[in-house]
Amino acid sequence: MQLLDSSLVQLDVTVDSWQSAIRCAAEPLVKNKFVTKEYPERVIEIAEKDGPYIVIAPHIALSHAAVSDGALKNGLGLTVLTEPVKFGNKVNDPVSLVFTLSSVGDDIHLSQMAALVDVLQKTRVIEKVTRSNDVNEVIDLFNER
Repeated sequence: MQLLDSSLVQLDVTVDSWQSAIRCAAEPLVKNKFVTKEYPERVIEIAEKDGPYIVIAPHIALSHAAVSDGALKNGLGLTVLTEPVKFGNKVNDPVSLVFTLSSVGDDIHLSQMAALVDVLQKTRVIEKVTRSNDVNEVIDLFNER
């Protein structure tokens, strides 16, 4: 399973808030019809209500919502922020990598999450990704498991 596709990866993105980070990170998924244009707004609404649960590890946010919130097909995007932003998570802020997950089935969702965790546990992957200016290099880091 290929974890990332180049059409869903953005590098050196500048945002001014966590909400902007969510919206910006979802743009490639909206453009490529993985999610509806309402999907990022729903992610923001849920995070405002439930807190910054989407910040899953130091410097990493996983933006996601349910199929009923606008997920259309399975996909995972990555946006690397030029400057980290605070999401309000006291332990894992600030965030520099924003993943956007679109999943239409529980089995796929779990396999995507497991594959992502495997990659992120590798030493120095996060550091390499945040320093890279080459989408293909980033793709290779995530697809070499």
